[in-house]
Amino acid sequence: MHSPWFDLHDFCVIWMTAVIWLVQVLIYPAFRFVADSDFKAFHKRHCDRISFLVAPMFAEPIGVAFVILEGTRNLEWIFHAASIALILAVTAVFSAPTHSILANGKQKHSIDRLIRFNWIRTVLWSMELTLVITRRFHL
Repeated sequence: MHSPWFDLHDFCVIWMTAVIWLVQVLIYPAFRFVADSDFKAFHKRHCDRISFLVAPMFAEPIGVAFVILEGTRNLEWIFHAASIALILAVTAVFSAPTHSILANGKQKHSIDRLIRFNWIRTVLWSMELTLVITRRFHL
């Protein structure tokens, strides 16, 4: 059984995996090279603009919920639900508060913390993508 919710979910996973890898290997490390005097403005601009790119992260749980509500309850979808819950938890508990700290100015330890905890989200989105590819290509 194929549902349009599968497509929403898969699009969100593909998109967010690309975004999270760019953030992890390019954007967050670049925070270290922004001058202290420019950091607050730079960080505000980053947060304002990245919000648009990460919006699919908030649509993704809706897709998973509807797939499960429609009756697809197998190990893959249980993993998707658990993974998204963990991603949102890491975002709420570590990433968002660290961005709040950085909004007040550059702090090396906060940038390092952001990078370190973002690896959890990077790995989880990558695992999500692996499952999507496996299902889509019947591997």
